[in-house]
Amino acid sequence: MKLKLSMIASSVVLALTTNAQAEDVTALNEVVVSASRADKTNQDRTRSVVKVDMEELDEIQPNSVAEAIKYEPNVSIEGANIPGNQSVNIRGLSGNKVLKIIDGNRQNMQYGHRPSYFLDPSLLGNIEVIKGPMSSLYGSGAIGGVVVQNTLTADDILEENGLGGRVKVGYQDNGDVWTNTAALANKNDDIDWIIAGSYKDSGHMKQGDGTTLYGTEATNKTGLAKFNWQINNAHKLGFNLRYADLDGRPPVVGDSSGQVNDPSLLISRRTTDQSYGVNYNFNPNSAWFNVEASLYRNDTKITEADPSVVGEDISQLQTTGFNVTNQSDAGKLKVLTGVDGYLDELDASRAASVSGRPELPKDAQTFVVGAFGYVNYDLFETLTADVGVRYDSFSSKAQGFDDNNQSAWSPSVGLLWQAQQWMAWSLRYDEAFRAPDTSELYMSGTHYSYGPGGPSNVFVPNPELKPEKSHNVELKGQFDFNNVIADDELSITTSAFHNQVKDFINLDVNSSPSSSCGIGGSMVGCAGTSRSSNINNAELTGYELAADYRWQQLSLGLSYGQTRGKDTDTDEWITNIPADKWVASAQYGFWNIDTKIGTRATFVSGQGRVPDGYTEGPHESYQLVDFYASWEPTSELEGLKVDLSLINAFDENYRTAWTKVYQPGRSVRLNAQYTF
Repeated sequence: MKLKLSMIASSVVLALTTNAQAEDVTALNEVVVSASRADKTNQDRTRSVVKVDMEELDEIQPNSVAEAIKYEPNVSIEGANIPGNQSVNIRGLSGNKVLKIIDGNRQNMQYGHRPSYFLDPSLLGNIEVIKGPMSSLYGSGAIGGVVVQNTLTADDILEENGLGGRVKVGYQDNGDVWTNTAALANKNDDIDWIIAGSYKDSGHMKQGDGTTLYGTEATNKTGLAKFNWQINNAHKLGFNLRYADLDGRPPVVGDSSGQVNDPSLLISRRTTDQSYGVNYNFNPNSAWFNVEASLYRNDTKITEADPSVVGEDISQLQTTGFNVTNQSDAGKLKVLTGVDGYLDELDASRAASVSGRPELPKDAQTFVVGAFGYVNYDLFETLTADVGVRYDSFSSKAQGFDDNNQSAWSPSVGLLWQAQQWMAWSLRYDEAFRAPDTSELYMSGTHYSYGPGGPSNVFVPNPELKPEKSHNVELKGQFDFNNVIADDELSITTSAFHNQVKDFINLDVNSSPSSSCGIGGSMVGCAGTSRSSNINNAELTGYELAADYRWQQLSLGLSYGQTRGKDTDTDEWITNIPADKWVASAQYGFWNIDTKIGTRATFVSGQGRVPDGYTEGPHESYQLVDFYASWEPTSELEGLKVDLSLINAFDENYRTAWTKVYQPGRSVRLNAQYTF
């Protein structure tokens, strides 16, 4: 215990991260490539945006996308402890309230406790997290934020024209996890392409107290292919293909938050996720035209077999979408305009059970089309404004129900004041919305029952659901200092937000018997009803702080995030709000031996802010310490890179807020790659 506290204390003392390098040494440079709409409108200067590049991904060696970004303030893992079930919580909002983008296209699979992140992080070039409402640029779903996943490109493999590749082998002792990744790429003046794939095999992991963590056993096969052709100076054409195949035995409830650690409560699940797309760019020698267009299709199918029922559950979502944007840059005036849309087609069925099962809508479709415009203008030398608005029209339908047709406006405005060379302030207001999905609108059948023929709780459809609406105000400060003590740099970023979510869609479970209970001897509805309704008004407030300091080869970092959430109708705390979190980091580069070492310490407070009647809390605080080291020789072994990480080094036995099952314990992760 003394050693543990000593290491934690030393990490805090070293707190304040970025990379530094000696002037005469080439060292592990940061390369971040992003095509997010926040970057295109310069909103990365007024919004809270964090980016995790490939170097950080190598340091963390994450098992999921959510694990790769869990160190960021007010960003946490949702979905408990099974990597295949995990998703992202941003400022207290998660699930279908956080939009997922992969290579510029929407990923809409978020339905009925099923997983929604399918990519192996080893095939990602970087991840970008945009915190706060973003519907003014992305439309429905971005009321909590956006997670942008950018897959590997030829530029991630090759620095110069030619043919090259990368092979990577990773091992994790907790769960006996093996990951094998390979990529082949080519670049020349007109054409570049990449083909990459990975295979991950995971066994049973252990919790911090040595207990077996059931549900982690899985295999994951993923692949991608990209081809780009610069036809001439003005025209560029691209094609892309992505595939994922996950096979495992997770808990019955997909997010595993409500599960106990019981091997008898596992199901067999196979998920296949395919995406096809074509991209076109028209960029003539003009300040007024830089057109990007894409057409894509996603096909996700989840097949599950529960030992307690006969047959299989099938959930299949097909998304067909398009994006068209144009970017203009005329000095003080910058304009981004665009139109996009998508069609979701849900085809789902449930195996029969003597206790009853949910009845999913048939021929369910959601169609959304939207148009937006965004303007950045330098009002004065030190004051810049960005103003945008988006209009969306959306409709949902299913066999046997009335259509749900609605529309939404999403305005956004921000001001950036460069008060001093070292100090900038920004203030912005954003509105966002999320259209209800077809399962929320049209779900019927049995929610749960007390044994075969016993009292059951049934779903009641609600085709009149309104979209959720978000109204967010955010103040951000950026402070950058040079030569604070010596030849060094200090950067401090702080922000505070107030997000009101109206018409919050909530599944209202009422245990009072329905009016039809007992008619004809039926027990259907005798345990009440479950119905999605717009009943909650949520108020989310909080702030975050991040400080980074570097001097020569030393980098230090400290961050803090806090979110509070209340139901303003009842003045009660709401669930799924993450606990307060501190993260301290330190890194030092021994460039004479081409090596860097680092540590991260995470301090998570207890979470006792729970609604009345909640029996699982309060949730206790915990502390985690990670270590990592990278060796990247610049001599005759150039191209080789070895990463060693020790995650949860002191084998803390902990669980995150709102979950029942404890997290994995200590994990030694070794990754070796060679780029040629």
